[in-house]
Amino acid sequence: MKTKNKINFGKRYTIYSESEKQPCADHDRGSGEGVGPQEYTGIKIKLLEFPESLTQFSNRNVYLVAGTLRPETMYG
Repeated sequence: MKTKNKINFGKRYTIYSESEKQPCADHDRGSGEGVGPQEYTGIKIKLLEFPESLTQFSNRNVYLVAGTLRPETMYG
């Protein structure tokens, strides 16, 4: 079926159990049932000015990553 493009491989969200250290179904969790995954956005910001503690990296491109649940607030 794959050679005829009837099925394909892709990504899907899953719930991860911290206590069991593995993916699990929603009803298998001891607490937090009904809570789904959230979209979390990472925003890459290039460092233009280096503090004295990071001057050893001034000859390289250095990026900071800010993580947020509300990326529209990062413009300010």
